Amino acid sequence: MLNFKLTPHHTGFALWGDYPTLNRLHAFVHEVVAESSIIEDKESFVLGLAYDARKAFEGQRSESYTDQGDDRCKIFGVEILWPVVLVQVGILRHAMAFMPTSRLDQATMFQLEHVVESAVRSAMPSTADAIIHQMRQIGAMPYQHIEIVLDSRCRYFIERPATKRLAVLSKLMETFDPMYLFLAERGAKLRPSVIKPTDFDVGDNTWPDFKW
Repeated sequence: MLNFKLTPHHTGFALWGDYPTLNRLHAFVHEVVAESSIIEDKESFVLGLAYDARKAFEGQRSESYTDQGDDRCKIFGVEILWPVVLVQVGILRHAMAFMPTSRLDQATMFQLEHVVESAVRSAMPSTADAIIHQMRQIGAMPYQHIEIVLDSRCRYFIERPATKRLAVLSKLMETFDPMYLFLAERGAKLRPSVIKPTDFDVGDNTWPDFKW
């Protein structure tokens, strides 16, 4: 079973699960990436979710135990950045609409979506509906465009003060839209809270150090 724990500095959440569940998630992500015609780059950021799951169940991230009466189960956790996991889940769901899937595939995807949406609602109750809607929309956007802009959006998010990150996440998700530049330039006066395109102009591709 998958579960989550919010991180203290609002950068993301820790995905927790037992060995079989995380191992299945790892195999599932690899399967979708390999078979999908939507996911054009087979070594790209979507596969990062499989990498995170593998690092977790191999015991290279966090470990704990669940106690349920006489049963004691070892579980494994790994932190994932908010913008990254929202994009990964959105793309995986969209990709599955254009490929054969099994009931097990659908069950794995539903479980992943449930955990991510539950984490969103727990962390950001006032904007949760908007963020979940944006997550579902993002998969239908051009894959290469998402791949190009993801790093700059993640750097922007990381660089916000910890107390500001969750408040800006919905606005940040809007900037993945291919029409964002046009809308930001033409509609800035009507929407003064929109993130300026120049805020994503940086000199290199290195993510700054941050605390989870």
